[in-house]
Amino acid sequence: MKFFILGDSWGVGEWTKKSGRFESIPNTGLDYHFTQLGHTVTNISAGSAGNFGQLRHAYWTLKENANYDYIIWFHTESMRDIEEILINDPDEGQQYFSDFDISNLDIGLDYLDFKNYKYAQTIADEYNIPFIVIGGQCPVNPIINQFSFAQHIIHSWLAELLELNFIPPKNTFFSWDKIKRILDHYGVDEKEFIINNIDQLDCTKVIQELAVKSLLFPDNCHPSSECFKQLAQRIIEMI
Repeated sequence: MKFFILGDSWGVGEWTKKSGRFESIPNTGLDYHFTQLGHTVTNISAGSAGNFGQLRHAYWTLKENANYDYIIWFHTESMRDIEEILINDPDEGQQYFSDFDISNLDIGLDYLDFKNYKYAQTIADEYNIPFIVIGGQCPVNPIINQFSFAQHIIHSWLAELLELNFIPPKNTFFSWDKIKRILDHYGVDEKEFIINNIDQLDCTKVIQELAVKSLLFPDNCHPSSECFKQLAQRIIEMI
């Protein structure tokens, strides 16, 4: 089988932390374990990458070669698109996310997910390649059911690995500095934001505490190589 992988740091593999900085560990990700099983893989995933940027990268990369059986997308938090696209690339943001509104974060993130799923549908239709979507740092939004590009979905691999008894929030809130930059840009009061999102923030705190305790997350943030090995086997059985 031939796989094309896109996504954030979860698409890269296992990571370690040295001197306060994350470093990826070679030969630990899904791509490596697929090749060990005899499959061919192209992986464009990158640390801290957003959904839209990766989908756009995939679209143009596949222009050169679209000979793949499946596209695997490690779905990350859509809030990254706010800073990466809407704030840092306003012309692109106006083109793809013209109706984004920060006044209600849940609705705003739903809108970003919808637009990203619409773009993924374009990729699947143009290149005739089905997707496998994996909820990594962020669960897959249920609105994905309005589209047909995803042949298989793991809605929240994070929730499975940590055995959560709740659905993770749409945003992991791992980087408060990032959130503050977004709030400052849109003139949103930080205290008001915390009050309006206190339940999600509480869930995020639980997730972070469990990840620190879990042996499946060696750096407290990313799954281990063994997790990716099991995921590779799971996907092969799935398809």
